[in-house]
Amino acid sequence: MAVGELAREFPISRPAISQHLRVLKDAGLVVDQPVGNRRLYRLDPAGFDSLRAYFEEFWAQALQAFKERAEQPSTGRRR
Repeated sequence: MAVGELAREFPISRPAISQHLRVLKDAGLVVDQPVGNRRLYRLDPAGFDSLRAYFEEFWAQALQAFKERAEQPSTGRRR
């Protein structure tokens, strides 16, 4: 979609949408393509694959740490 099309869907200005798209592009989550005097933006599946992999690793580590803590013997004291 073009910036103007996206801006119609949100209660913020076109310049604000452009700024958000720039951040998403820098993060590798969207790509843009010039078409005439507009730029069309679309999601980048590769960027979302890396984001998904990051969260899978994050949650695997967090859940492992929780499991290890939960399996420790209780000292009888509450914190």
